[in-house]
Amino acid sequence: MFANRRARKQAELHEELAARLRDTDPEVRSKAAAEAAETDDQEWALRELVRAVEREPWAEDFSGTVVSGFATALRRERPIRERTEQVVAQHLDDPEGFVRAWTSLTAELGGGPAVRDIDDDLRDDMRGRLIAMRREGWTAEGISGRGQPGGFAYDLAFDIAVMLACVVLHQNAPVSDEEAEQLRAETRAVLRNALPYAPGSDERAAALAPLTKSPEVESWTDRARAGVRVDEALDLCTSGEEDLVTLGAELLAKLLFGEVVRLGRVREVLDGLVAREARENPFLLSRILQCYSHLHMPMPLDDPPLPLLLDSLRHPDPVVRAAAAEGLDPMATGSPAEAEAVEGLVGLLENDPDTGVRCRAALALRWLKYDDEHHARIASDALERQADSDEPEIRAHSVADALRRGAPDAYDRLLAGLESPSAHWQLVLAPGNVPGGSGFVLPTRSQRKAIIQRVEALRDSGWADRDITADFTGAERAQLLSDLLDLLRGR
Repeated sequence: MFANRRARKQAELHEELAARLRDTDPEVRSKAAAEAAETDDQEWALRELVRAVEREPWAEDFSGTVVSGFATALRRERPIRERTEQVVAQHLDDPEGFVRAWTSLTAELGGGPAVRDIDDDLRDDMRGRLIAMRREGWTAEGISGRGQPGGFAYDLAFDIAVMLACVVLHQNAPVSDEEAEQLRAETRAVLRNALPYAPGSDERAAALAPLTKSPEVESWTDRARAGVRVDEALDLCTSGEEDLVTLGAELLAKLLFGEVVRLGRVREVLDGLVAREARENPFLLSRILQCYSHLHMPMPLDDPPLPLLLDSLRHPDPVVRAAAAEGLDPMATGSPAEAEAVEGLVGLLENDPDTGVRCRAALALRWLKYDDEHHARIASDALERQADSDEPEIRAHSVADALRRGAPDAYDRLLAGLESPSAHWQLVLAPGNVPGGSGFVLPTRSQRKAIIQRVEALRDSGWADRDITADFTGAERAQLLSDLLDLLRGR
């Protein structure tokens, strides 16, 4: 009788938790997942949780969804925890093998069928996530340097691996054939409208905007949607007609800024354009350089085109020099060309006749994470010499670098810059957006108070709606001030 009662109560609990795992409220689902992970019936819990993870709708912060309960359930009992750890540890250099092994495991637990067909985008995304897992302490022997199972650091590394694996599978879900065809039609219509306008013009940028703005409602298929549009851009790039090729490269640079997809084909097309026709078209070359930079950002290229970028620092057209300067961050970091890149960027910063090029060079020198301390000192010395530059953006980068280095006068310079009613937005970003440096120090209480007063004065003066550029809207500039005040007030 007591056994029947226990069985009935367990069945009722399972039914109640299963219903909550399907609730429309993400917080309800997350709490139900945490409770399910602690139930006595691990087989039931893993089955329901893996299915809940597969159903989970798009979430900006996936760590707060049902995946947290799923990770907890996976590490509760030693056999399944060790099995999960083996999947990760044995495939850190094998993204395709990881996807197959991971989905085989989840299929055994009661999830959908194991993945057999792995496209390039899924593979490349997984490769980048495996790099992130290594940074969390994962090695071929398991989790290293994070204590023992059950400890906070160890369990966190485990949970992050589970979350990243689930995110990759969600983010690489394909769109339907019908939606893909609709996307192609929409993309071609926008491109037809944009073609008559001059390359790089505000009119063309406005015409292309529907293809590059963030969707109002984000979803797991956004990556697949970007892939369809990248395919259309690549088709133009390989058309052989200069005006279409240029339009395709312009769109491609905008799309890759938001989502790197079709990496292999994109690289092949870019290399082909450089070899055939790009060198005679400065605007086209500048967009190709931007594309290379975007490809390198999420996951370093095995053979980045550093010779092309270094040569382009000396190009006669400023649009190419600016793109080359920007592209060297982070491509030059730790490369054999780091010294040459620093020398070239310093030369542009100090001698280029074009203000835009000088600003891009300052930006790159500020953000490069140098492998060689000597190179870092050369860059910092060059930025220090720009403390009194006539260009506000360059002064802002000089201040940001001073903050990173912990220069004694850094906060005084920041305060002086913020006193101007037309302070550059890079200066507003500087206190909270400084590359990590060992010399960085927090402001004193009096400095913090003075900075807060200056930022509030900027806000009250209407700074957010003054001198609007393509970088930010008025609302976004207002948010920059709000974020900085929150940071300074310790919120």
